[in-house]
Amino acid sequence: MKGRTACPKCKHEFVLDAPDDSGKCKVVCPNCGNKFIIQPTSYDSKSKDECLWEEHGEPRKTILSAIKPRTHKPNIAAVLLISVFAIGITSAAFSDTFIETPLDVLANVGMTGSIDLLVLDQFNNSLEEVTIIIDETSTNTDENGTYSVENISLGLKKVEVSLTNYKTLTLEILVVPFITSYHEIIMENGNGEKYLPFDTIGCSIIIVIFSVFALLAAVMSLKRQHIDIVVVGSILGIFSFGFLMIGSMISVIALIMILKSMDEFENGKKGKIF
Repeated sequence: MKGRTACPKCKHEFVLDAPDDSGKCKVVCPNCGNKFIIQPTSYDSKSKDECLWEEHGEPRKTILSAIKPRTHKPNIAAVLLISVFAIGITSAAFSDTFIETPLDVLANVGMTGSIDLLVLDQFNNSLEEVTIIIDETSTNTDENGTYSVENISLGLKKVEVSLTNYKTLTLEILVVPFITSYHEIIMENGNGEKYLPFDTIGCSIIIVIFSVFALLAAVMSLKRQHIDIVVVGSILGIFSFGFLMIGSMISVIALIMILKSMDEFENGKKGKIF
């Protein structure tokens, strides 16, 4: 049977002879040479054309942005952060040695710290004229019960606090660079002496916490997921310190490498951001 159709590409209309059966047949456009398939149908009142057509070819495909090739930077950063974790845990286990040694090194290069003290009685009233002895230097608190000193050498300092009718208190204070060591001292009525050593356990717990964050960042860096966790973990890893501040320096290097490879990370469960 004869029928009329149009090329889907150039819209050229032409008449062709189609088989009498209702099967599909291939057609070549005489105008542009485009090949397509038609489905011949009988003419009826519902159709204006005797032949229908179907476009020849595969379905249209979506073109995605090109993915940048992966580098080894996240893996190297992960190894560095694992090292930060190991150094931090070791430092926490031997906190006395690993805390004092790096501070001694920093002190030798001229770095100093500062101390702020507030002396109160058992009723939270400030005490003035309290004698404070640090590094064999004696001074007194002011009318507000406060005492401040800057440019003091780093490390563990023994501070002796004494006042008539109160127990003499000797405590250890850790002086570090950049952060003022603030302490609120409560004096007890009576005679005698009291000694308060530095809380190495509390310091060790803090180091362990920062080190664990570094380990979590290492795991996420290996998986190239959750860039926010990786960045935060690397920053917190800086505060794990470690022997001679090595842990802090390694964390800084890892953070730089992570920031340079941020586009390689996936955004959690939502997939890669293009």
